Amino acid sequence: MVQLLDGKRTAADWAKRLQGRFKGVGRLAAVTVGDDPASRLYLEKKAAMAKGLGAGFVLYWLPVSVGTRAVKQKIAQLNRDRRVAGIIVQLPLPKRLDSAEIVNVIAPSKDVDGLTDANISSGGMLPATAVGIIELVRRYKLELRRKQIVLLGFSRLLNVPLALYLSGQGNSITILQKGTRDHSCLRQADVIVSAVGSPKLIRGKDVKPGAIIIDAGIARVGKSVVGDVDRNSVDKRAGWLTPVPGGVGPMTVIALFANLLTAAKTTSQS
Repeated sequence: MVQLLDGKRTAADWAKRLQGRFKGVGRLAAVTVGDDPASRLYLEKKAAMAKGLGAGFVLYWLPVSVGTRAVKQKIAQLNRDRRVAGIIVQLPLPKRLDSAEIVNVIAPSKDVDGLTDANISSGGMLPATAVGIIELVRRYKLELRRKQIVLLGFSRLLNVPLALYLSGQGNSITILQKGTRDHSCLRQADVIVSAVGSPKLIRGKDVKPGAIIIDAGIARVGKSVVGDVDRNSVDKRAGWLTPVPGGVGPMTVIALFANLLTAAKTTSQS
C-alpha cells in the first residue's frame, strides 16, 4: 500500500521553523493582472502565510486592460525599491501579455519564484514549487540521487528548472511533453513528477512497483480538486505519493518565503 508524502503537515512544521526570522527582512511584492479566481485564491494563501510568519507582503493589482509595458514599468519600480526583497508575478497572465518578457524584467536577486532566464540558466534561485518538492522528499528521508526520473509536462514553472537541478545530482532525466501517449518509460522510473493537470493520466499499470510519485497536477472534476494520478489503481503499486490536495501545494507556498529569506540574505551580503 502506498505511503503518502504529507505536504500540509510538513509545510506547517517548516513554517514553525521559519517564524521569527523575518524581522528586518524586506517585503515580498506580488504583481497580478486582472481578477482570475484561481490567482486570487493563491494570493490569499500567500498573504495568509506572510501574516503567520510575520513577513511583509504587498499586492500590486493591475487592471486586466493593462499592457505589457505598464507591467514591466511596475516591476522595474519594485526592482529599485530597497524595501522590497522579493518580487513575484502571479501566473497565468492574460494571454495577450508576454509573460516571459514580463518575468525577465525582475532582478535575478529578487526573483524568488526562480523564473527569470538568468536564474534558470545559472542554476540560481529554484522555483518555489521545485524547492517545496525537494524539501518534502528530504523530510521523508527519500533519496533523489542516481535515480531514473521521468518528468511529465514541459513546464517553465517546475519541470525545466527541476530537470536541471536533478541532473546535477547524478540522476537520469526523461521529460515527456503533455500529450505524449507512450508512457512505457514510466515503468522503469524510480521517481515520477507530473505537472500536466490531466485527471487519471498516471495509472497503476504504468508505474514501477515502489516508485515515488510527485503529483503536481491540478484539475477540477465536478466540485473536487484532483491531480494527474489515478489513486485507486496507483495505491497498490507506488511506494510514495503526494496527495492532491495537501501535497505539493502547501509546500510551494512556504517554499516561496524560504526563497524570500535567501534573496534577502544574498542582497545584504552584496
